[in-house]
Formats: sequence, structure tokens, C-alpha cells
Amino acid sequence: MQRKTLELYVILLALLARLTVFFLAAGGFFLVGEGQVQANIAENILSGRGFMLSESMFHDPDPRRDSSLEFFRETGGLYGVLIPEQPSTFFVPGYPLFQAFIFMVTSPGNLLAVIGVQLALGLLTVFLGMRLAFRFLSGRWYIAAGIFMALDPFELYYQAIPATQALFSLLFIAGLLLSLRFLEKPDLPRGVWAGLLWGVAFLVRPVALPMIVWLAVSALIAWKFSKKIIPALLLMVVVFGAILMPWVVRNRNTMGRYQLLPLQGGAQMWEFNGRIFTDLFLNDTEGAKLLYEPVRNTWLSRLNNAELAEFPEFTTESEFERDSVLYHRQSKFIKSNPGVFLHLSACRFVEFIKPFPLNRFSPVHTLVGLVSFFWVGIFFFGGALLMLRRGWSGVFVAGVIAGYILMHLLTASGTPHRVALDIPLVIASLIAVKHSSERFRAGKISS
Repeated sequence: MQRKTLELYVILLALLARLTVFFLAAGGFFLVGEGQVQANIAENILSGRGFMLSESMFHDPDPRRDSSLEFFRETGGLYGVLIPEQPSTFFVPGYPLFQAFIFMVTSPGNLLAVIGVQLALGLLTVFLGMRLAFRFLSGRWYIAAGIFMALDPFELYYQAIPATQALFSLLFIAGLLLSLRFLEKPDLPRGVWAGLLWGVAFLVRPVALPMIVWLAVSALIAWKFSKKIIPALLLMVVVFGAILMPWVVRNRNTMGRYQLLPLQGGAQMWEFNGRIFTDLFLNDTEGAKLLYEPVRNTWLSRLNNAELAEFPEFTTESEFERDSVLYHRQSKFIKSNPGVFLHLSACRFVEFIKPFPLNRFSPVHTLVGLVSFFWVGIFFFGGALLMLRRGWSGVFVAGVIAGYILMHLLTASGTPHRVALDIPLVIASLIAVKHSSERFRAGKISS
């Protein structure tokens, strides 16, 4: 059967999977969770109130709300930092603007419409993922990669809830494709597109920022620092900066200071470091205790500056002041306990690549995770090393995989953070599986 026919079957499979998921979502199968927070901001943008959270988010009894947010309501700021009824910089604006556009076309708060658009964009993600896979795989290995992308349960789940992952996955894979084309021919049009895509991706999830830096470094080395590529590189950086500039200027006008990164670094550091050593951890989920309780038991009695692990008692502090206090307290806590940080980083690696939830779910969840992703966690590292043989395209993608994982080991981890990397991970893993299969067959034939 010809490749294009098989590709069509893969896209049809992806469509069928997403139609099924959409009807499940319409029936209330998936919890909305924290997605309603950014949806509330989107509604405020649409109503002209601006980029802020409503006070009602602290009192809304909607049972779909994630119960983990309850503690942060008690601090007077959602997530401990995001203060209602005040201009916010806690999130980057890309996803709320995406939701606001859909609400404008349909109706305010129409989360099912958001999910429908995300699932439709998921088809495009599969198509672009196959274009990326075709650069490294062929034959049945290429089709196997496409089938995984079409049915990846993690991508499907995050396309079925209002969360940043679905939109970011599309932008991330498109950015990778444009980056590879730019490496092959760094001309002005490709520089514009690369800067545009990575800029928009940053406004959805800031993890895109190091990717454009890695692209610029890779292009310079690949082209042996030739002066011919400098105009394209400069244009790429200028376009990237132009995409971000309105957000930075808005923050200067409303918050009183130029701010590019979202004000959630301090809260995130506490969530993934200090919180484990507070009494709040005692009421945490079963999965979190399974993974992190050994760390707590090992280190709790011998912590240095243990008081820094506690969440501060904020009163009237601004969003910026809260983030700054949390950031400096957690930085000092980590510096005082380097062994703790290394131990937690190892746990974050497990949390990043785990193929199934650690909380108690139906055995079906575990089975789906084992079948779909367990083998990826075994083979992706070897595949990334094999990618290095594929010239600068392989070096760039392997560098993206390594850098993306490292960033999350140092900061925050888990399936929501990993899902955008699933497509590059499965491509790398299939490269390793293909290599192992060929070596095994060659050895069997020679014997």
C-alpha cells in the first residue's frame, strides 16, 4: 500500500479518536479543573475588564473546580500569588486570548467550543508530527509513529480539557518543523516564520524561550558562523521580540514595571520543593505521597533553614512582591539543602516520563499507559543519541529533547509539562527500536 494512502488512514484514525473524545467531553466525562481559571480571565478580556481574575473565582461552588486550589484561596491569592480584581501577570496571555476569541465567536464561557477547537487543532498536530517523523523514519516505522500520534492518550486527554497543552503542542511541533527548515536554508522568510511561531508559542507556555536561543546557536554552528546567515538570524530575533513586545509594554503600563516572564516562578518553586516538607503535604494525593513521601521521610529531620519551606503569610502584598518573596525564600532553601534538590530532581524525572497515573484509577488507565508510553521511556534516550548521527537536524531535535527535560527536572514536572514533547520522544524511541531490530536481525542472520 502506498505511503500517502497509509497517511490518509492515520489521519482518519486521528479524526475518529477525536470525534469519540469530543462526544465524551460533551457528556461531562472529563473534569474542567484549573482550566476555568484562565477561562475566567478570557471572559474578563472579552468584557473589557482586562487581564485579571474575578473575585467570584474565590467563591464559586462549581464542583468541577480542582480541590487543590482551596489552599491558595485562603492565602488571598489564587496559587498564593494571583490576586483577584487586579491586573495580573501570573499567566502569559496566549491561552486566555485563544479562549477569548472562541468565546467571542460562540458564547462567553463556552468551554465545549474550546475543546472542539483544540481537538480540531489536534488533527493538525498529528499531520505536522508526521511531517517531522518523515525526516527520521520511513516505511512501517514512520506509519507506527503516525498511529502513536493519532492515538496518544495524553495528547487526547489534554485536548479534551481547557488547558494550554493542546495549543502549545501544535505550536511546538510547528516550531520544530520551521526550525529544521531554517537550519537547512536560513533565509529571511524562514527567519520570519521561525520567530513568529516561537514568539506565539512563548505566549502560551514560556518554555518556548530557550528553543529559539538553541535554534540561533545551532544555525551559527551549522553554518560555521557564516556572515550570510546573520540577516536571517537577526530578523528571526526581531520578529520574536516584536511578538512579545505588546505583552511587555502592557505589563509596564498596568503593573509599573517591564515584565516578560509570568509571575509564577516563586509559587512553582514552592509547589515542587518546599511544600513537600510542610503539613500541607499530609493531605496530598495518593500519587504524590507515593513518589515524594520517601524524600520527606529521608530529609525532614535534617533540613537546613526548614522554616523557609513554609508558605509565607501574605496580607496586602502585590503579585510581584509575593512572587519575589517566594522566589527568594525557595532559592535560599534549595541552596541550603542541595541534597534535597538532587533527590527531588530524580523524582521529577520519574514524574516526567511515567506512563500512567500514580493515583488510584481504573486498571484501564494503567493498561493504556503501559501500552502507549512505557516503551518510550525505555528507548527515547538511545534514540536521541542515534539522532546525533543525522546531521544538524538530528542534533537540534536531540538538543530540544534534552533541554526540555532538563528544564523541567530543575523546575516543575509531570505529564502536563511533558505532553508537548511526546511526538519528538516517540520519534526518538522508534529510531532506537528500529536500530535494535536491525541489529537483532543482522545478528540472527549471521549466526
